[in-house]
Amino acid sequence: MTTITVLNWNLEKGINLRSGARWVREQRPDLFFQQEVQPDQLAELEELLDMDGHIAVPRPGSSNDNAIFVRRGGALVCTEEYPQAWAPWHAPTNIAVRLRDADGTLSPRQISCVSMHTCYWSPEHRLTEARWCTTLAKPGWLAMLFGDWNSYRVGTELAWETHTDRAFVANRTYEEHGRRHTDVRPDRELLAAGYIEIARHAAQHLGQPDALNATAGYRDHPGRPSGPGYCIDRGYLSAELAPALADFAVCDTPDLRRMSDHLPLKAAFDAAELRTILHRQAEMYVPHNNGLTTAAGQGGACA
Repeated sequence: MTTITVLNWNLEKGINLRSGARWVREQRPDLFFQQEVQPDQLAELEELLDMDGHIAVPRPGSSNDNAIFVRRGGALVCTEEYPQAWAPWHAPTNIAVRLRDADGTLSPRQISCVSMHTCYWSPEHRLTEARWCTTLAKPGWLAMLFGDWNSYRVGTELAWETHTDRAFVANRTYEEHGRRHTDVRPDRELLAAGYIEIARHAAQHLGQPDALNATAGYRDHPGRPSGPGYCIDRGYLSAELAPALADFAVCDTPDLRRMSDHLPLKAAFDAAELRTILHRQAEMYVPHNNGLTTAAGQGGACA
């Protein structure tokens, strides 16, 4: 089976840029979603990875940018890029990719790809950022979202009374009915929009329970109890893309833990199944086209 490989990694503030990029290149990803790219690192990363990079619109007050890299001459081709200047903190990177067939032609349908790093200090901003992602969940559209969501899966409840880092508690919870709640609202919003969380799908349908492993929280921080980590790095797919998922893993080694405070996510997609999906006709509404059109007319993200 030929597969399309996708990676996501928050490589902590680009500190271990070269060693991190070396590991990524060894995985030969077709797409690489990265968070916390630092100013002026894009060109160096493109060279180290041998991939073409697309970086988010810079935002005032933040130097941690999101980026998506596409393998040169690979199976996927970036056909459009959508600047997202609306974001309250880290702007998402948003591109569209199409699958390259053996004869060089591109698939009629595209996948809207988003690299996200939601606001660590505001649950309200995080909810807004997740709600923006729902604009890519329109009927017939295809989307792939990866990122550091700074929030948790629905069903997660943490013992916040054990934390003496009260700022962290305030950042990762929201107040409702007079008490603090673990912030699971971005996950709930994305699921409500019809997205499939990749790790859940792998655990439930591919027999891969380790897909739900923690991605962060394995480093000691003053005021935060040590113990099991938590999964704040997650990937989401349009439901129509889920049958193409062949494998998913949270990559975890001592070296990877040394390089960043987040672990990489690695997904593999069946190329033949993906081709079937991207060549399947789907009716969808496109603005200014007086109604429904076929998949070839799929739009990109909302500006």
